[in-house]
Amino acid sequence: MAATNPPGAPARSTAGFGGSTADQVLTIVLIVLGLGGCAVASFIGAFSIMASDGCFETCNYTLMNIGVAIMVFTPWVCWLAFGIWGIVRLARRKLAVLVVAAGGVLAIALYILGVFLLTVTIG
Repeated sequence: MAATNPPGAPARSTAGFGGSTADQVLTIVLIVLGLGGCAVASFIGAFSIMASDGCFETCNYTLMNIGVAIMVFTPWVCWLAFGIWGIVRLARRKLAVLVVAAGGVLAIALYILGVFLLTVTIG
């Protein structure tokens, strides 16, 4: 006797990459690596405030503080938001590795923006 779906139930499909073991492993590895990356980025960002030691009256401290805050906090916000979104997609058996990778790319782009704001104000 063949197994059938009850009437009105969606057909179960195992086709596609979402929910595969490779997607699950890569997503979890990226989330764990992102945690380490956030810790390193925040550490470096917090100590980058020492760039203001060479400033006397020419530096814009407001932009410098905004740049340091971006460097310290945005990696964690991206990791948390995209990590949760990736876990939700894993639970729904959808492709999640691209979501977590996009979060990493966004975190790096925002970190570079913070570095840019910091270095522009020192000049």
